[in-house]
Amino acid sequence: MQIYGEKKFNKALYISVLLIIIALIVVFFIMYKYTVEGEAIPPFQISKMVVVSSAKTQDIEIVENGYSTKVVQNNDIKIAIEKNPEYKKEAIIRKITINNIQIDKKNSIGNIEIYRPSQEENKLYEYQEQYKIKDKIEYEGAQETYSKGEKLQIANQGGIIDFSVILNDLGTTNYTENELNVDGTLLKNMGISNEQISFEMKFDLIVELENDIKLKTKITLDLPTGNILEEGIETLEQTDMKTIFKRI
Repeated sequence: MQIYGEKKFNKALYISVLLIIIALIVVFFIMYKYTVEGEAIPPFQISKMVVVSSAKTQDIEIVENGYSTKVVQNNDIKIAIEKNPEYKKEAIIRKITINNIQIDKKNSIGNIEIYRPSQEENKLYEYQEQYKIKDKIEYEGAQETYSKGEKLQIANQGGIIDFSVILNDLGTTNYTENELNVDGTLLKNMGISNEQISFEMKFDLIVELENDIKLKTKITLDLPTGNILEEGIETLEQTDMKTIFKRI
């Protein structure tokens, strides 16, 4: 009877251990699947991202026989965020944050700076100290998207985030009136190569909801997009980004 009882106990212990192992394996695969795929149906998604790369003049001065101007390589970025049509529950945006910004300059010259939209109605960007982003960009949820106020706002059911990434301190160029094309070809005329203006930018985009849920995705950009030295202005438009949002 004792041997039979021991066998019965050993069998029950074996089954228990096996069930625990199976449960751990299932949990591991669920966690791994989430790490790879993120939220199956996130409440909000990035529907489109547009990057426009070119070059601009800055601080024009009158000199002998014409003008002298600094040149800035600019990358204007728009990210459209919309409510996921497959998410059937209520979801309200409290805040959207871009932070953990990382720049790999590779072989690029100059200095990289990030700017929010200006408060001038007729100018989207002014590269002045008051609009420079130090460490993060925050858009507060509101009734509608508005980027011209002191605080940036995004509609709480989705809207567009704007910011500009520039490469400055590239030098100056001289020109006479009606001689200058204000675009990326300025850089070619200054003897600057594509390698000297290429850099990689990474950042986290966090969507915070009114119910305290926070979802994060990471975005990587190679800037500037295209070959602005030859084309002047290049545009990258992505409508199928397949971004992965994870809860934090």
